[in-house]
Amino acid sequence: MGSYLVERSVFIDWISRLARHEKVYFPLPVSKSSFRFSRVRSRSRLALEDFDDPRQAKPFRASACIPPPVRLLAPDNELLFTFRRDSAGDCHPTPVLDHNRRILAGVRPCDLKAIALMDRFQGDGIADPYYLARRGNTLLIGHDCLQPCDEYCFCEAAGSLSWRQGADIFLTPQPQARLLVEPLTDQGAALLADAGFPACSDVQACRARAAARRPTPFARQFKAPLARVMHAVAESWQSPVWERHAGRCFSCGTCNLVCPTCSCFDVRDDFNVEDPDSGRRTRHRDACMLEDFAEVAGGYNFRKSPAARQRHRVMRKFVYLPQRFGGTGFCVGCGRCGRQCTVAIDIFTIATDLLAGAGEAA
Repeated sequence: MGSYLVERSVFIDWISRLARHEKVYFPLPVSKSSFRFSRVRSRSRLALEDFDDPRQAKPFRASACIPPPVRLLAPDNELLFTFRRDSAGDCHPTPVLDHNRRILAGVRPCDLKAIALMDRFQGDGIADPYYLARRGNTLLIGHDCLQPCDEYCFCEAAGSLSWRQGADIFLTPQPQARLLVEPLTDQGAALLADAGFPACSDVQACRARAAARRPTPFARQFKAPLARVMHAVAESWQSPVWERHAGRCFSCGTCNLVCPTCSCFDVRDDFNVEDPDSGRRTRHRDACMLEDFAEVAGGYNFRKSPAARQRHRVMRKFVYLPQRFGGTGFCVGCGRCGRQCTVAIDIFTIATDLLAGAGEAA
């Protein structure tokens, strides 16, 4: 598959044209400093981050996309099926699966990794047909990072900075407002076939040029390899760190809602008021940091305290799911949880403190 070297403005124009006959989602501004992956319309303002001048106020900033793009594959208030009860009292469900094709453009490496992790999770065991139906009809256009989003991210430390898996097309910024455009799948190549972009004569040189522009180290770093961090978290069940960080927690669940690898949900059945023999089932996002998340019938709560819930959240990212899926960390280092937390509780700081405590204990 051939690659291309394209002016950034030309590529943005191509995205706009593509959106005339495809469902294209792109980070679009919702305020001066906040972006959301939204469907591109005729009047949408599109921009890709300009790395040529790091001092420039950027019209696009990856960290400002607070809801991660994976939310388009597992939306809130999702209709699962409608149902109707017959004269014998039996209910007959009609599943509602979304097979519409969509393109997510401008997905950063940390979010590419998050989607890849959710692909594994949602396809494991009893697979989730609703997520997989959307994912099977979704193309991803990834976009590389040459500078940290802000002071919260730690994508390199989490093993996400160089992630490409799952992208159909990958964009690598080049000097002079250009992009290296690489199709990574047959679907990506087919999408670019009629774009008319000029070919790139030396892909390796373009990749190397971009890598040389990244600062070293890139964003926040743990003081040990990720595997050692994960081991420290696993061995810290009784650590005082949990209480220290959770003492100021409001149990609002914001960290769960912005995390690209959180997937918990609750379901609700609603009968039609006008026709009580019919209704619908929907599912809604839930959060393990909410006080009643682990409460069962009879009122017993398996994780009553904020510290217990915080421990569960961090263990799930660094221990439980990695053990289940072959050692890959389920925290991608995007920094959203720390960035959005009202009281500045930061999973990076928690893991760092647990690592320090493990060193003292050793």
